[in-house]
Amino acid sequence: MNAVEIEISEAIKKAQVGPWIIRQVCMICRECLQDWDVHKGFAICWSCRSVYFPAPKVEEKKEEPRKATLFRLQDGKYMVLLD
Repeated sequence: MNAVEIEISEAIKKAQVGPWIIRQVCMICRECLQDWDVHKGFAICWSCRSVYFPAPKVEEKKEEPRKATLFRLQDGKYMVLLD
């Protein structure tokens, strides 16, 4: 290792000794996870979840077409009855 690499590794060791160590990082983007994500047990941050695993879209519930029945009346006319 050259002098620059040694200096960088020493700085990293000093920073990791302090009380602020990042323990939970996103598996995709390597950013810090929020407390909510950690509490819910997610290993991926909200922004990565919304990009790579979008929520399924709920489609509108379509009504089935009503059944039509054709009746012939006594006077020769027809009537349509919808069930």
